Amino acid sequence: MPSRMPAPCSDEQVKFLLQLQTLLAQGGFVATYKFALLLALADISVEKGDDSGASMRVSIEAIAEKFVDYYWRQAMPYQGLGAKKAAVLRQNTDRQAAIIRAIEEIRSRCEGSLPRARNDRRTWQSLLAKVKRTIKEQPLLKLQTIGGRQLEFLYANTVVADAIELKPGVAFCLRRYHELIQDLVRGAWVRFVRGLRENQPLLGQTVDLDEFLFGSERADLSVARPVLLDFQEGRCFYCEGVLQSRGEVDHFVPWSLYPVDLGHNFVLAHASCNAAKKDRLAAYEHLHRWCDRNVEQGKELGAAFDEVGFLHDLQASWRVTSWAYGQAAAAGVHVWARGGGSVSLDPRWRGLQGMRL
Repeated sequence: MPSRMPAPCSDEQVKFLLQLQTLLAQGGFVATYKFALLLALADISVEKGDDSGASMRVSIEAIAEKFVDYYWRQAMPYQGLGAKKAAVLRQNTDRQAAIIRAIEEIRSRCEGSLPRARNDRRTWQSLLAKVKRTIKEQPLLKLQTIGGRQLEFLYANTVVADAIELKPGVAFCLRRYHELIQDLVRGAWVRFVRGLRENQPLLGQTVDLDEFLFGSERADLSVARPVLLDFQEGRCFYCEGVLQSRGEVDHFVPWSLYPVDLGHNFVLAHASCNAAKKDRLAAYEHLHRWCDRNVEQGKELGAAFDEVGFLHDLQASWRVTSWAYGQAAAAGVHVWARGGGSVSLDPRWRGLQGMRL
C-alpha cells in the first residue's frame, strides 16, 4: 500500500461529517464509552497521522491510554451548586462504568496523581489491561451500529494484532475537523451525563459540568522550568534576551489549541513575551528555532525530562505541531510575531517538514 494517498475531496469530507452526525444522533448510546472512543480516534489522528488520505493503524493500547486520560478527572466525586451530596457521576444507564470503577481504585492508591500512576509500571500496565479488555468487549465493535446495522465508515470491525485500521481518508477528516468533532462529541457526552437519572441529585444548579468532565488537569510546570532554563542558556525563547527572573513556561503550540502537556512542546519565555503571544501560534522564525532545538537536542531534552519525571513524547510533539500549523495555513489564520503583531504564516514553514514537521 502506498505511503501517501490523495486527501479526500470536499464531497467525501462532507459525507464523513454527515455520517458522524448520524452516528451521534442515532448511535444508541447506553454508556459514554463510544464518546470516549471517538475523541480518542480524533486525538490519535492528530498525534500520529498525517495530511494524506492514507489509512492508519491505531493500537488498542493507544486508545486505552486516551481513555484513562479522559476518565481520570471524571472519576472524582462531583457536587453541583446547591446539590446536597457529592459522588462520582454515573457514566452508564445500568451500573457504573467498569473503567470508572478501575480508575477510582487507582486514583485512591496514587492519591489522585495521574503522573504517579504512570510512573508505577505495574499499576499502569494493570490498569491499561483492564481498560483494553473493556474497550474490545464493548465500544470498539459496537460504535458504528446505527439502527441495528453496521455503518463501518471509520474502520472495519476487525481487530488484528491488537489494533484497528482507520479507513483511507478518516484520519485526514479527524485531523482537519478536530475542533468541530471535539465540540460535537463533548456536547453529546455532557447531554448524556445530564440525562441520567442517577446524576440528578449531584448536578444541582451546575453550570460547569463541561469543565469538570473535560477540563484537563494541567501538569506542574515548575519542574520543567530548570530544564528549559539550562537548555536555553538562561535566555527567552522568543526575544532571546537574558531572563532576569526564572521566566514563564509557555506551550509553544497553545494549550487552547491542543490541551496536552508534553515536554518538547514547552519553551521558557519572558512574562511579557508569553503575555503578548497569548493563545496564538508563533511566527515562522520561532517555529524554525523550535524545530532546530528539537532536532539537535530532542534526545537530551527528553532524558532531562525523564530525570525530573515530566511527561514527554517527541514524536507526538512533532505531529501535533505539524497539524496545528497545517490547520492555520489552511484557514489563513495569522500568527504571532515578536513585538506583538499578527502576520500571515510564512509559506516557508512547509520547508521545515524536511526536519520532522
